[in-house]
Amino acid sequence: MAQQAGFERNVGLFMAVMIGIGAMMGPGVFALPSEVAASAGPLGILAYLFMGGLTLFTALSYSELGAAIPIAGGGYSFVSRTLPDPVAFLTGWFFWIGNTLACSLYAVIFALTIKNYFFPELSVVLVVLATTALFTASNYRGQAEALKVITVMNIVELVVLIGVGLLGAFHVEPANLEPFAPMGLGPLLPTMGFIYISYVGFDLITVAAEEIIDPAKNIPRAILITLGTGVAIYVLLLYVMMGVVNYTDLAQTSTPFIYVADVLFGPWGRWAGVLATIMASLSAFSVTLGASARVLFALGRDGYVPKILSRLHPKHNTPHIALLVCAGLVTILGASGIVRLLAAASSFGYLIAIGIVNYAVIALHQKMPALRRPFKIALYPGVPILGIIACWFFVPLLDPQSLLLGGGLTVVGAVLYLIQPGNRTDLSALPAVFHRLKLRIRAYWRPHMNVLIVGGGNLGSNIADRLLKQDEFRMVFRSSEYQITFVEQDEARCEKLERRYSVPIFQGDGTKQEILDQVEPHKMDVAIAATSNDERNAIVALQAKRLGIERVIAIARDPDYVSLMEDSGIVCISAPYATAAMVENYLDRPGVAELFEIETGVASLIDMEVPEGATVIGQQIKDIDIPEQCVVAAVIRGDDFVVPRGKTEIFAGDHVVFVGPSDAVQTARDTFSRKETDTS
Repeated sequence: MAQQAGFERNVGLFMAVMIGIGAMMGPGVFALPSEVAASAGPLGILAYLFMGGLTLFTALSYSELGAAIPIAGGGYSFVSRTLPDPVAFLTGWFFWIGNTLACSLYAVIFALTIKNYFFPELSVVLVVLATTALFTASNYRGQAEALKVITVMNIVELVVLIGVGLLGAFHVEPANLEPFAPMGLGPLLPTMGFIYISYVGFDLITVAAEEIIDPAKNIPRAILITLGTGVAIYVLLLYVMMGVVNYTDLAQTSTPFIYVADVLFGPWGRWAGVLATIMASLSAFSVTLGASARVLFALGRDGYVPKILSRLHPKHNTPHIALLVCAGLVTILGASGIVRLLAAASSFGYLIAIGIVNYAVIALHQKMPALRRPFKIALYPGVPILGIIACWFFVPLLDPQSLLLGGGLTVVGAVLYLIQPGNRTDLSALPAVFHRLKLRIRAYWRPHMNVLIVGGGNLGSNIADRLLKQDEFRMVFRSSEYQITFVEQDEARCEKLERRYSVPIFQGDGTKQEILDQVEPHKMDVAIAATSNDERNAIVALQAKRLGIERVIAIARDPDYVSLMEDSGIVCISAPYATAAMVENYLDRPGVAELFEIETGVASLIDMEVPEGATVIGQQIKDIDIPEQCVVAAVIRGDDFVVPRGKTEIFAGDHVVFVGPSDAVQTARDTFSRKETDTS
């Protein structure tokens, strides 16, 4: 499988579930039950049950979107593919608000636990600062690194939660559940809106979509497993908490789970509760901090906020600059220490954004009917419509203070959006100093390039392999990071592409305008016509050019088609060998490509991996029969760049870079690929 440039796919189903569980099992049971008890009493049990049922509609929407569009950014990325740019930005910004405020909330829960049970004199601000610094460092090294710690914490947390729930159910006093609705039914709906943050977690799985293995299967499975687990645990524990102690007593504590565990099991229960609370708040903090940074990364990548925020760390492939910005804001907001305000304001951001994501499912069906959907929603469009209602209905019911804080952060986002040159044409007259700053930022940022490949056969797959592949040679010379979108008509090939790549795949005839319109050509930086038929490639290329894609490359073997397309401003590659390498050269090293006149196939620059059992293994370059017109330009060996000399020995797994005329390069490539069995 091609390894994508950018994030590394190293998160399986279990780890994906841990992302969701780690985010979901934070405030929902460790802090918010005291607020629920104060506002609704035992009726809060139904609030958790009903909200879990309503959230299922959104979970199904996310499952379809995540499987069809497995790219970083989660809900924001889904909306950016289907709805106008301003709506996409606001969606991403609301997600960022929700994630950042939730992260601050988790830090406060952890700080209050430490202060109440270990160091009463310790400052909450100091604990928040130390926690943020620790988990920023963990996320800095990558999601997989952070998940190793999170997984351990989640397992400890779940063992304690399930243990307290199951054992505590035998100690429930029915009298504590009466009256069941002491404040009446009025608080039910506001309480459901307030606790919505408790069910946020499964959506963060899609934020890390570019790091999940086989996302077409694992994303829907992880989402539904996470939500089902969360609903069962929440309802069980709320029943135990409200039934073991009177709701009036529960409302007086800032650490309700620990309080109930202490009542049930004494000191052992108290310290088990403390441990679980610490594990839950820290795991939720780590997952949400990573998600917040990835949403901000996606906003920067698409030009809505300063593009420097979309830079990935050269070694760890993490959005390190966005991560540091999020960590700073989390510390500032966490310093308030107000649980109810942070929880409600976080729900404000999530409710608005997730409502838009539900609508994106409808827009996706209407705008991109050819997009492959490995997971399909039943009862469409009823499910996403109910998902929209289940979100937006609760926004006006939130606390006024949370609406004020959320609204203020929305205004900040709108200002950032409007000052971006790409979002406001009337800012083209910025002073020269700002223009120079923009150029410096652009030089620091490696741009994200959207590439449309029409044709999913061997040629299209080879091109995608090279553009998505990571190695030292490409990381040094590559000018962009690539997001691939395929268009392929044959269903069997589409299924093969789904297994091989984790990218959007549209099934349909790429020569038809209605299919190309669905891929949003205005968002594509380059289109590559890579079918096995010259005539189809010509039609695809001309259609792409007419639809406004600036850079169009077509593969052709017939000289008549070459001249036709070149007259229309289309780059035509006609070399019979190394076509994929020549496409890569054109995209990443246009100067080199022009020097070698790739459109006429005079010369090419390609690399290959020496296979196991090749006859050249163990030989020195000077002893290998290489055509005179071809030279070995470099040897990439693991993480080392080897300057080739006559006495340089070739090993299995070496990446050898050739430069020369196409025929000579192909001969050299065949020589280095030949195995002992081929000569016998």
